[in-house]
Amino acid sequence: MNLIICYDVCKTKRRNKLAALLESYGLRANYSVFELDVSEREYVLIKDRIARIIELKTDKVLFYRICKTCMAKSESLGEGEIFRSPGTYV
Repeated sequence: MNLIICYDVCKTKRRNKLAALLESYGLRANYSVFELDVSEREYVLIKDRIARIIELKTDKVLFYRICKTCMAKSESLGEGEIFRSPGTYV
């Protein structure tokens, strides 16, 4: 499944841990935005690990599931490219 994960984390230590976790699964699209292509099992694991990193009262993490059709239609302006998983052909 294609995911966009965005976050707003107050403390630098937690923010760095979260970024390191997400970098191990996907690509950084922006400072606090990551693009991932993961299995349902990995998604559950990622959410669990994120819940243990962040402070639920002050931090926020958003998960957007993007279908393959919509991901293929995504566009970018400026520096950087849209994440394309190895199995995606456009």
